[in-house]
Amino acid sequence: MIELLISSLAVGVLVGVVLVSRGGPENSLIGLNIATICAITAFLAVQREQNILFTGDILFYLILPGVFGVIVFTRFMSEVRD
Repeated sequence: MIELLISSLAVGVLVGVVLVSRGGPENSLIGLNIATICAITAFLAVQREQNILFTGDILFYLILPGVFGVIVFTRFMSEVRD
């Protein structure tokens, strides 16, 4: 069952990468967040299945680009609209 979950999450990461490659700040931000969420979920599934202890650190560092991406995007859009 975990193989199906990992396969589905891999498709989600690929969709995120395609959105990032299409350009534009909105598509890039959405693609980055999709890929990040799918990767985090895959790491959590592998951690639960294999009992790997250091995945918590990896997940923390994966969350940072999504959070900073939202902050940068918000500031960029507020400057564009002014």
